Order: sequence, then structure tokens, then C-alpha cells
Amino acid sequence: MDWANTRRTFDGVRVFRTGEQWDMDVFYTAFVPVNPNGLDQLDDRREFAGAWATYRPQKGHFVDFFYLYFENENNVTQQGIVRAPTDVHTVGTRYAGDRCGLLWDFWGAMQFGDQAGQDLLAGACTASVGRHFKGACWSPTLWCCYDYASGDSNPNAGDAHTFNQLYPFGHYYLGWIDLVGRQNIHDLNAHLFLYPSNWITLWLQYHHFRLAESRDALYNAGGVAIRSDPTGAAGNNVGDEVDVVVNFHLSHNSDVLVGYSHLFGGSFLTNTAGPDNASLFYLMFQQRW
Repeated sequence: MDWANTRRTFDGVRVFRTGEQWDMDVFYTAFVPVNPNGLDQLDDRREFAGAWATYRPQKGHFVDFFYLYFENENNVTQQGIVRAPTDVHTVGTRYAGDRCGLLWDFWGAMQFGDQAGQDLLAGACTASVGRHFKGACWSPTLWCCYDYASGDSNPNAGDAHTFNQLYPFGHYYLGWIDLVGRQNIHDLNAHLFLYPSNWITLWLQYHHFRLAESRDALYNAGGVAIRSDPTGAAGNNVGDEVDVVVNFHLSHNSDVLVGYSHLFGGSFLTNTAGPDNASLFYLMFQQRW
């Protein structure tokens, strides 16, 4: 996470193999939280492990198969919802590719396990189709996407159904403001990439967010429950977000990223405590060596 003051850190072991058609990756880690007053040490109560395979049947086509295991033995309660201790098993697959300018990216996962003594059964999926207009001015690429992650109609009672996004990449997929994560959410979104020059990339995003379950919480990009209405009376319309991001590729080692985002809050944000609109201006210089 290049935009964060401190990156996520893990201690562990990884074994991987790369080939012409198959890549295999197996890992086991423990999370290392930041200790502002001393040396960081791993938290052996938070384990993250998995196996990932990528198959390339032909050039430009990718099929992923994965299993992920996450355990958090710590007690975690957010917005009155008990999120841990938990054991989460995630199995899923992804198929992405392009052919003659037509692009696609489909992804799905199911989760099962235990959350605070409740049986966990949850799921998430993404369906994206796009088009690269290679011969047009600025070589535009347009994507239309739908993202879904399950929520719980009655948190803390019965089985648990809120998808756990684990350690996500964040705003790359669900808006740069980071107020919406891949949990209890419907996201209809569109992305337009433009290339005014071979060293400038313009990226426009639009998102329409709705809660999957109105009695469950809104979770941010870090997976933290930040707003909720246990009665469901606030509705499920989170709002609409617009993002404008420009990357200037100055050299092989240097980039400047500039962005502006605005979230127009819907009824859910209006009817729960806190601001109902948000804006973000972003400027980053990156040097690689």
C-alpha cells in the first residue's frame, strides 16, 4: 500500500514455482502490527496462509484458483458487531483475458468457518467487461463492472454471512476515498482509461454503492465497520463516488500521481451519525531504484 504511512508487514515463509503455463504459490505468515513505542513483533494470534495457482491456457488469458486461510484469535467488536475471534476459509477462482479489444474479468469466492462461535457462510463476486478502442484518439479503454460482497441480515444472531475481505488492495477497486470496502456491498461501477501521451495516464471512475443488507454495517477499505443502523431504517443507499486520477510517468524510475475524489452521500450516510459527503485530494511522488 504505497499511499499508507506504514505498510502491512508479515513474517512467514513462501514457496513458489513459475512456468510457461502454470504458476504455483504457497505461503504461511503471521501479521506484524505496528508498535509505535518499540520494535514491531508478529502477532501469532493472527495467521494468514494460502495456496494460489495461475493457469495461462493461451496468451492474454489467465485462470486463477486459490485457497486462503485466516485466523484471528483476538476479540474484535465494531459498531456493536462481533467480528472476531474468527477462522475463515476462502476458496475461489478468477478468469480474465482479452481478445480483439474485448476484455473480461470474472471472479468469485465462497467463505466458510467460524465467527465468534457462529457458523460462517459468505461469498463475493465480480463481473467486469471492457473494450479497448485501440485506434481511437487517446486509446481509450472502458470497463463496466459489478462487485458484490455478502452481508448479514441479522448480525450477532444465528449464522454469520458477512464476507471478510481479508487484506485487500483497497481503493483500486472500490473508490479512492477508501470509505467502502468489499464487505456487505453492491457496487455498480465504470472505469475509463485514457492515454493523452505515452507518459500520461488519465483514469476516471464512477461508483454507485448500496449495502447488501441494511441492518449490517458499512465497512471501509480496511474492513472496519464505520457506520451502521441496527434497525435498517437508514436504508441501504450509501451514495455515488467520482474519482479522477492522473499518473505522470516521468522516467523509468519516477512517477507523479494526482487525484481528486468526491463521495455524494446517499440516504444511509445522511441518516446515520457523521458526515454524509467526503472529498479527497491526492498527490504522490514515487521513486524506484
